[in-house]
Amino acid sequence: MSFKTGLRADLLLLVTAFIWGFAFVFQSTAMDHIGPITFVFGRFVIAGMAILPIWYLMEKPKKVFVYQAADKKALQLGIIMTVGMLLQQAGLLYTTVARAGFLTGVYIIFVPVIGLLMGSKTEWPTWVGVMFALFGLYFLAQIEAANFLLGDGLILISSVVWALHVIYTGKVANQISVFRLMFIQFAIAAVISGLAMVIFDVWDWQSVKAAAVSLLFVGVLSSGVGFSLQAIGMRTAPASHTALILSFEAVFAAIGGWWLLNEYLTTTELMGCGLILVGGLVSQLKTFLKSPRDTMHYP
Repeated sequence: MSFKTGLRADLLLLVTAFIWGFAFVFQSTAMDHIGPITFVFGRFVIAGMAILPIWYLMEKPKKVFVYQAADKKALQLGIIMTVGMLLQQAGLLYTTVARAGFLTGVYIIFVPVIGLLMGSKTEWPTWVGVMFALFGLYFLAQIEAANFLLGDGLILISSVVWALHVIYTGKVANQISVFRLMFIQFAIAAVISGLAMVIFDVWDWQSVKAAAVSLLFVGVLSSGVGFSLQAIGMRTAPASHTALILSFEAVFAAIGGWWLLNEYLTTTELMGCGLILVGGLVSQLKTFLKSPRDTMHYP
C-alpha cells in the first residue's frame, strides 16, 4: 500500500473518530427524552434512509434485492452492531460521557488481542501506541475501580463487541459494496431493536420529537457517514491500526462535552488527550521513517 493510500485511510478514520466522539454528547442528551432501545431503533431507521440516496448516487446499483454471497457476512455484522449499540446506549443511562468514551476506547486493546487469537499480526509500533493511548484514555476519563458502575460494565462489554465488529469489518470490507454493507447492517439493527422496543420500551411521539436533533445527528452522521468511512478506511488499514486511530473519539467526546455541555477539561484530562495523540503518532513511526515512494506493509 502506498504512502498516499495509507494517509488517506488514516484521515478517513480520524474523521470517523471525530464524528463518533461528538456523537456521545447526543447519545447522552437524547436519553433525557427516550429510552435506549427506542434511540437505537430511531438512529438506524434514519441511517438506513440516509444511506439509500448516497448509495444510489455513488454506485447506481441495479441489483439491490438480489442475494449476494457476502450478504450473509453483512447480516452477521448487523447483529454484532445491534448488540454493541444496545449495550453502549443502555450503559449511558448509568455513567458519564467521559467514562463511556474511555471504556468504549478500551477496544484498542481487545482488537489486537482478538486478532492474535485469529492469526493476525500486529507490528510493535501499534502495540506501543496502544499502551500510550490506553494510559491517555485513563487520564481523560479519570475513572477509578472503586467507582465502577453498572453502566461502566455494560459499556466495557460493548467494547469487546465493537472490537469484533472492527475485526470483522476489515475482513468483509473488500468483498462487498460499502453502501450495501452499511444498508444491510442498518436494516438488521432497525428490525431487531424495533422488535425489542415494542416489548421493552415505553415511548410517545412527543418524546421522539424532543430527541429529534440527537437522532438526526447519530442517524445521518454517526451511523450513515461514520460507519461508511470506517469501512472504506478499513479496505487498506489493518484492524489494530484502525482501532488505535478510532480511539481519538474519546478526545473528541471530551472536546464535544466542553464545547456543547460546558464540561471543562482539567489538566489531567488534557494530559490524557496528549497521550492519545502520542500513541497515534508512535503507531505511525515506521510510516514517518519511510519516504512517500516506499511501500507500507500492514499486518
